[in-house]
Amino acid sequence: MSNRVSAASCFARGVALSLSKPYLAVSLWLIQLLLACVLVLPVSNAMHALLDHSSTGSRMVADPDFGWWETIRRTHPDLLGDLPTAVEHATSVEGVKPDSLARLQGIGAAAISLALLGIVLHAFALGGIFGALREPHSSLVVFGREGMRRFPAFLAFTLAALAAALAAYHWIYLVTGEAWRDRLNDLDTEGQAMALTAVRVVVLLLALAAIKLLADSVRAIWVARPDLPPVSRLFAGFAAATSRPARLFGVLVLYVLSSAALYVLWIYLDPSAGGEARFALVPLILAQQVFVFLRSLLKVGYYAGVSEALTRVPSPEYSYVPAAGAASVDRAPDEAAVEGSAGAI
Repeated sequence: MSNRVSAASCFARGVALSLSKPYLAVSLWLIQLLLACVLVLPVSNAMHALLDHSSTGSRMVADPDFGWWETIRRTHPDLLGDLPTAVEHATSVEGVKPDSLARLQGIGAAAISLALLGIVLHAFALGGIFGALREPHSSLVVFGREGMRRFPAFLAFTLAALAAALAAYHWIYLVTGEAWRDRLNDLDTEGQAMALTAVRVVVLLLALAAIKLLADSVRAIWVARPDLPPVSRLFAGFAAATSRPARLFGVLVLYVLSSAALYVLWIYLDPSAGGEARFALVPLILAQQVFVFLRSLLKVGYYAGVSEALTRVPSPEYSYVPAAGAASVDRAPDEAAVEGSAGAI
């Protein structure tokens, strides 16, 4: 019966569960807002100083002038550093060099530092999400408690996944770019060179997707199987990911498509239109925050969908509670007993 569960049904149940526990999306939204607020003052002060006496300042919200941004990058390297150049090189043949991060300054350096802090908060948030999803009645208190309880293990998983992603980027994209750099000029057409780069990007994306799904499966099983010792939970997560790859990949694809649909809707609605009015920035910022909150709902729905894909119709060895009449199993000292049906999250 478990093989008949489709990725679409798992993702739909995950989104429904996310809507039933909106405080999880609120938590993610607040964490993202906390990280963004660190850059609000320096960015806004720089924008005011540079645009208040500019003839293009009144039009920048509704119709950004990219030539103005190029001028700012050239005349104020202390403001952005080499971050825009590093972003441009991310999809080039050579890729991003590790030494380019050392030259970052200003807002670019602050963004990289916030990304490192975001890794820590990411581990805490995922611990709280996966822990709260299995509770029939939970709240922000449960989110914080479960986040701190799972934090050491989830931080290790996050750092391991990050290291694997960087290794995949280096060997699949960067090294192949160096190897093919001299041969690209020998190709007959520019389309062939673009096709070769597209193949490298697709292979890299597939490797990153596999790393993400493996890490998320380990997190889901880590929370779902408190009766197992840590090493057994780790290998059980690997086994769960490799036994249901199509279903997990389908959940990830549906999440990506849903997020892309939000961006398409944002572009179609174009809430920045009419931004020449001074107070049009207020509804624009509010609309942006609604958009971020909707993305948080989808993100929680994705993680709930992963749990559904792995444990919705669990086999006996993946049941959350022992079968009737079976002997009780000792749990880890940091885990509480799980109540509810075998198929509940």
